[in-house]
Amino acid sequence: MPTLMALTDTDTDIRIRTATQEDGDTLVELIALVDLQLRAEELPGALDPMRHALTDSDDGPLSHRRNHFLIAENSKGAPVGAIACGHAKWMSDPNRSPKIMHRRIVERITTVHGLAVVPTYRNQGVARTLLQHAEQTFRDAGYTALTLRHERSLTKFYGRLGYTSHNRLSLKLPTGELLSLVDRGWKHAFKVLTPTASITTVQGMPTITGALSD
Repeated sequence: MPTLMALTDTDTDIRIRTATQEDGDTLVELIALVDLQLRAEELPGALDPMRHALTDSDDGPLSHRRNHFLIAENSKGAPVGAIACGHAKWMSDPNRSPKIMHRRIVERITTVHGLAVVPTYRNQGVARTLLQHAEQTFRDAGYTALTLRHERSLTKFYGRLGYTSHNRLSLKLPTGELLSLVDRGWKHAFKVLTPTASITTVQGMPTITGALSD
């Protein structure tokens, strides 16, 4: 994957690059800045899979097979932010989604596991730049929608970036069934990446529609 260059909305030069296997500690430390609403003893179990995923790479459009990790650096090369994306557990959970749809969901929909910026670089466009780079990569790779969970205080931030936020993540399957997820304490945000998908209202909820169609 090529290194990407970006400029925030301040005079600070920010370089966005894909993470490498050597970035394991850096990636975990940055994503740990996000309040994952977990107890301290639960954090390693939530973050270590990212470290392991960094060893899994190929020549595909994403940095690490079905995962995509980006790091933002300042002009001196110091890491100031990161984003970690990949498939979510619910996508292959037989209790949450039909087994026959698992492969298609994983190949069409991705989720942001963590988007973090060090405190001294917040409100300078770093998070927005990381997210927009990730969106474009997944769009180019044929993905149709991107989802994430966020604290309620960030609803306006994601709204400005074109995301729809709701208490539930609602996805309409090609069969007409409605897959609906809720995580207590979080809001779900989602954005379609292609004209073939859209956000419609189903059963009173904003719903990702057409993301899994042939």
